[in-house]
Amino acid sequence: MTPWLGLDRLGFFLIRIFLRLCTRANALPSNPDELQLAPNTPVVYVLRDRSAADAAAADQSARQLGLASALHGLTLGKSHLSHSYFQLYRRKFSNGRQRTPVSPPRLEKLVSALRANPEADVQLVPVSVFWGRRPEKESSLWRILFSDNWSPAGFIKKFFIIVTQGRQLYVHFSKPMSLRTLVDQCPTDEQTVRKASRILRVHFRRQQEAAIGPDLSHRRTLTNTVVDSIPVQEAIRAEAQRQETSIEKMEAKARHYAMEIAADYSHTVIRSLELFLNWVWNRLYAGVRLYNMDNLTKVAGDHEVIYVPCHRSHIDYLLLSFVVFRNGLVPPHIAAGINLNMPIVGTILRRGGAFFMRRSFRDNPLYATVFSEYLHTITVRGYSIEYFVEGGRSRSGRMLKPRTGMLAMTLRSFLRDARKPIAFVPVYVGYEKVIESGSYIGELHGKKKQKESVGGLMKSLAVLRSHFGQVHVNFGEPIKLVDFLDEHHTAWRSEDLAADESPAWFKHVVNELGQEVVESINAAAVANPINLLSLALLASPKHTMDVAQLRQQLNLYIALLKQAPYSDSASIATDDASAIIQYG
Repeated sequence: MTPWLGLDRLGFFLIRIFLRLCTRANALPSNPDELQLAPNTPVVYVLRDRSAADAAAADQSARQLGLASALHGLTLGKSHLSHSYFQLYRRKFSNGRQRTPVSPPRLEKLVSALRANPEADVQLVPVSVFWGRRPEKESSLWRILFSDNWSPAGFIKKFFIIVTQGRQLYVHFSKPMSLRTLVDQCPTDEQTVRKASRILRVHFRRQQEAAIGPDLSHRRTLTNTVVDSIPVQEAIRAEAQRQETSIEKMEAKARHYAMEIAADYSHTVIRSLELFLNWVWNRLYAGVRLYNMDNLTKVAGDHEVIYVPCHRSHIDYLLLSFVVFRNGLVPPHIAAGINLNMPIVGTILRRGGAFFMRRSFRDNPLYATVFSEYLHTITVRGYSIEYFVEGGRSRSGRMLKPRTGMLAMTLRSFLRDARKPIAFVPVYVGYEKVIESGSYIGELHGKKKQKESVGGLMKSLAVLRSHFGQVHVNFGEPIKLVDFLDEHHTAWRSEDLAADESPAWFKHVVNELGQEVVESINAAAVANPINLLSLALLASPKHTMDVAQLRQQLNLYIALLKQAPYSDSASIATDDASAIIQYG
């Protein structure tokens, strides 16, 4: 018998029976042909953690997809493996919150066997196992507490995770990696094992980041990193000299700025907000429709995603985070105005990923440096980020001229340390009725904008008695920053940009990037039923039409949108004129 985690085959069999009773695996991709497995080539599954439950879940999902079992043995030449899987990490029992990498004996055997059999090959298939990655099914805070995160679970916590999250088990099979290719590239078995392990660890980390977000440090630790950075320390010394005060006083001020800005991300709060917002959306809207979600998923795994949505309502950032989380990705960190940092509300938003910024900080170089360094820190750590290039909410529903400050800081951060490629994902959020429409009309007629406050928020809860139709969220074609820079400034790789330097080419590239972002948002517009009805009625002389004329006009609009589409990303919510009229 082969012991594994102190369990013999009988113990492992009992775990499989337990999982069958407590779990329902969601295996991805649902179509195994998407894995592009080579026929007649052995498959060995790779798991991140040494966990009997994860191994059994992977085996269960493999059988569900019609793939080879992870528990079957494998023979290559004179080498024999009792099971067709291995793991990359084991938990440190001296410190339950850490995992340590191991050199898998089965991988070493495979490499040695392939070295002795030049014609043989093995396909390594990484399998990511997430517990609780179907948040739409979560209905209690108890389940939220026992969902997947970056800390390895001990035996007791794993038991509760299986019991509470077993029905929301998410198992992702990635495309195979040829071990033969690595064996041929490396002169020794030891180098091959190290290289394969390194590639697989990077892959699992990216899968983990895409699903539940980067490994988060405590907010205070993050702010200490920002304040101790070279640019901020230089700004502290310069400001202390300018104001003729002590460096300690300026450093305390910089630390205050960093704490004012920084998010305090909490997975528990995220999941709690998901439950609350699910209830809110059901009260307010007749549904949330998504378009071109694959535009996001195709870059989320290997790019840092910068979400750049249009800004029509305060609902935008809540809705986008909700949609992203519902589709198995981590919600972004959101650049929010300091006006939203209200008592209680600000704390909840901060725990949900919001980081706060002042409306203007041109005359405060220390604050500007701290904010820029904070943005750079979360960028290089791989956090997905969201900000609005329009600056504020559009009162008219049209795109505003881009304000390029955040784009410039993002570009400068990338040029300074391009650890991971960046993709800007434009997002069009189309409402059939905007919650703030009443106040917008007043402001367009000259009424003064009311400041956000807790009292105003409590009054706005009255909208929960109203209905606002459907919401349409369309993900546009991603803008990959490397490709954009190659097109607009081919020498960018050799540029060494100083912190306060803005050469002509940099300003030009930032302006072009801002223009492309807003054009890409417009290109992802969705023609919803209320848009089309409003267009037809408002274009008529008396703003009225009989039904036959209205149907004819709608059919004309639909035909034009289909035959001469604005872009490949643009969509039509409904192409049946009668259904549009009935819906309206």
